[in-house]
Amino acid sequence: MSAGAIGARAVGTLLAAHRGGAQLWPENSLLAFRNAIALGADFLELDVHLTKDGEVVVIHDPTLERTTTGAGGVSDRTLAELGALRLKDRGGKVTTEALPTLDDVVRLAAPTPVRLLLEIKVDTKQARYPGIEEKVIGILDSHGMAARTIVMAFEEDTVLRIRTLRPDLTVGGLAETRSTVTREINELQKLGARFIGLHQELVTAEVVTQAAKAGLLLGVWTVNDPGAMKRFIELRVGVLITDRPDLARELLRR
Repeated sequence: MSAGAIGARAVGTLLAAHRGGAQLWPENSLLAFRNAIALGADFLELDVHLTKDGEVVVIHDPTLERTTTGAGGVSDRTLAELGALRLKDRGGKVTTEALPTLDDVVRLAAPTPVRLLLEIKVDTKQARYPGIEEKVIGILDSHGMAARTIVMAFEEDTVLRIRTLRPDLTVGGLAETRSTVTREINELQKLGARFIGLHQELVTAEVVTQAAKAGLLLGVWTVNDPGAMKRFIELRVGVLITDRPDLARELLRR
């Protein structure tokens, strides 16, 4: 599958709801993902970690304090222990939302047209979770979602492992330092990746051209200012990743 195939529109920028729409609803919650689907987001952007008992859960941080009622590392808790926690909203208020598993989110997405922009994270020691790539692929396959998912990571080892395990899966890398952009584009092209996600401060017209020449679908994150959204849409970036999918939808004239 080419970068263009996963980004099924022939023209125009695709919309990714970052953590489901983190400025609108509790981030990485089923509520956020349901609402983002209802808004017509092209992608749900989400993050995954492993629990102590090897289950894949959807949460951004390797620790629990910021977004849940728990404390400590995600990998220090079993799925059952995490199931007793509740998510917080942006202001820190406790909600009724539980921390979802990847299976929960993929099951929600599968009957809809939405695609997934899935980031594999590292643990509290910045180490890769052993076997997480196989587990992620297994969950995607169990719901027929592998072809509708871009799996991405900052760590080149993770990108390479996904490419080795499943050459047909769309995989991508992430970068947030200007000095690494050209190198990252070149390395991802060599690895056979088809997506690159860049911090918005790194994305210029030249970078858009570079990524296109390398055959990479370019995603820009995390764009919440309407003026910046408009600029990236005019630059024809591939995927606009935002905490405000409602504003982006208006600018994209959906």
